[in-house]
Order: sequence, then structure tokens, then C-alpha cells
Amino acid sequence: MYWEYEIAQVSNKGIMLKNGTFIDFYACVENFSREYGKTNTNCVGERNITRLNFTFYTSPKPIVIMFQKKGKLVEFFSKVNTYQRFHNLQKEIIQYGYKTYDMS
Repeated sequence: MYWEYEIAQVSNKGIMLKNGTFIDFYACVENFSREYGKTNTNCVGERNITRLNFTFYTSPKPIVIMFQKKGKLVEFFSKVNTYQRFHNLQKEIIQYGYKTYDMS
């Protein structure tokens, strides 16, 4: 499990974490296709807004990225609250031609 602040970069190839771990979108699609027998998909993982996490179909085990609320007062005054940051990652994934399934 990783926290959102551990994301170093998101690109059309995947997500690079600050510790050097790379979530390869192409590999996630392949793992999804192999696991669920679906072809011609661009799904890289699952998202759950109620749990504030993304689970990516990495191998040998899934990688989870969690989003953490910062407290009511901080969230109130923040320009980008937790839900907006969550949706921003979702938008970036979509922008690069991939999708995640909603598990909320």
C-alpha cells in the first residue's frame, strides 16, 4: 500500500512512485485480460471513492494507492481537497487512454 503523496509522476506509460516502484499501465491491462478473460480492454485497475483508493492490476500482487483526508478544517480551506485529488488522478489515467472500474 502506498499513499498519494508517494506518486512522483503519472505518464502515458504508468505511475512512477518516489521509491522507484513503477506501475506499468500496459502490464496492468495484460494482467486484467489474463485474470478475467477479457480482451480489447484498457482497464488498469479499480477505484473506490468511499475508501479513497485505487487498486492497480500489478503482478505478482496488486498495488494500492490510498488518499488520506487531512482533517475538516484543512480540507475546508484547501484549494484541492481529497476528493478533488482523487478525481485528478482518475482524470490523468483517462487522459492517457486507460480506465479503472468503479467499486464504490
